[in-house]
Amino acid sequence: MHRYENYWIVTLFRGVLATMFGCAIVLIPQMSSSLLLLPFATVLSILFLAVYGAADSALVFVGSFALPERPGQIASRLQGVLGVVIALLLATIAFEQTRVHWFFYLVAAQAGAAAVSDMVTARHVWRHHRTMLVYASALVAGTAAVYFLMSAILVAPTMPAEISARVLYGYLLGFGVVNCGLACLMLQDKSHHHGVGGAVLPHAR
Repeated sequence: MHRYENYWIVTLFRGVLATMFGCAIVLIPQMSSSLLLLPFATVLSILFLAVYGAADSALVFVGSFALPERPGQIASRLQGVLGVVIALLLATIAFEQTRVHWFFYLVAAQAGAAAVSDMVTARHVWRHHRTMLVYASALVAGTAAVYFLMSAILVAPTMPAEISARVLYGYLLGFGVVNCGLACLMLQDKSHHHGVGGAVLPHAR
């Protein structure tokens, strides 16, 4: 199996993981709507993000071994390590009940790291696939990073918990769908080329 196929398989798993956690957009706002469940919903929301961040970072680190270019490997591994650190900080915020709006800064940092890593990786993957679609996940993560940073600075302290949850898990859902779609498209394209190659070679002989 070619290394790029391994990379897209890992990307597919990342997409499925983000989509699964993004589906918490349905659960968390309902819990936040009750005053009795509001504190628990906030803690659960942050813990969800911490678990997702750690799991996604592990997949990114594993996926780095499927990249043939060293810059992509380094960027992915740095993102994996940084993601675990951010996940631990998120868990600390949840358990120590520090100012909750600070987790917007951490989410912005996580999305920013993903954007930079995906951009570096996409630059090298593009040489193989020759399609600008490989930059899609970097674009989504980069846009989310800017939004979360602006939210942390301007509106996060006063943003209702329900809106915060919808924004955060909406990002995960969108990031997951983009990665799933992109991975499936690239894997299908690769499979198609293998099929054509297998059909043409006999005639060439």
